[in-house]
Amino acid sequence: MTEFKDVVEALITIVAGVLGALAGIVSAFTVFVIGAITAGGIDGVAGASVITATLAILGGGAVAVGGRGMVGGIAVVAVAASVPAVIVCVEVFKRLHQ
Repeated sequence: MTEFKDVVEALITIVAGVLGALAGIVSAFTVFVIGAITAGGIDGVAGASVITATLAILGGGAVAVGGRGMVGGIAVVAVAASVPAVIVCVEVFKRLHQ
């Protein structure tokens, strides 16, 4: 038999996960947009080239280095998404589960 307390705990966990995911999306989007503005201004690129230039700049390299800068840029965007997501998820869970 499922108790009401178990249902509430499950809902709290879902809410914490959703809020954490939203925080991660906003953080990654912000990092990528700032990188895109920077890449467009520095490299003078437009269109689809902005994505590769942005990832390269965020990774601390250049597109011409065989994509190694882009790999670092992907890591930066991933960290920008995951760290805030985990922090928000844990904090929401702690506060709602008291």
